[in-house]
Amino acid sequence: MPFPELDAFRQECRAIDDTLAAVPADAWSLPGLGEWSVSELVAHMVRGVGRIAAYLDATDGAAAREPVACDRIGYWRFRFDLVAEAPAVAARARAEAADVDPATWPTRFAEAWRRSADRAEAAGPEAPIRALRGVMRLADYTATRVLEAVVHHMDLRTALGQPPVPTEDAARSVVADLEALLGAPKPRTLGRTRFIRVATGRLPSDDPRFPLLS
Repeated sequence: MPFPELDAFRQECRAIDDTLAAVPADAWSLPGLGEWSVSELVAHMVRGVGRIAAYLDATDGAAAREPVACDRIGYWRFRFDLVAEAPAVAARARAEAADVDPATWPTRFAEAWRRSADRAEAAGPEAPIRALRGVMRLADYTATRVLEAVVHHMDLRTALGQPPVPTEDAARSVVADLEALLGAPKPRTLGRTRFIRVATGRLPSDDPRFPLLS
């Protein structure tokens, strides 16, 4: 059965592998995103791509009999207070990076996303997954991981002084989801990459509809 969300996830994660493989030893302590260092940002990314496998492992047979809590768009709206949750997310990334040799992040990232991809392929796009917001279709939850991977890969590349360019299939997926959150096509004045960065609060905008996520 086609699983385009998983294809996009793999595509972006392979690109992140390439970026991580080239991080200089002295760059891990550089500012990464907000109060995070590059190492702490990558700790958050490792956790993000590993959630598919972690949640599938924790999903029991009862999930198939429960109503779906939300889809890939509702995930970002469903009882989700980004401002309230941000301090806990930031603290967790700092704690997860504290005792890790930064040189091991490329391997840790590769192992995390590949395990998730293998588990998702075995389960299939229609499988239920008990995620943070409740039971979801695996395809929809995987789409949220694509959005996270794309946005934080952009953050990482920006921190390293590199162009924040997403991969093709992953970028299309993220733009479609952000347009759904916006309830309208992206502004014609914004290219795909700039739209993603504006919509997620990485670049300023005079449009009061933005940011959609941050």
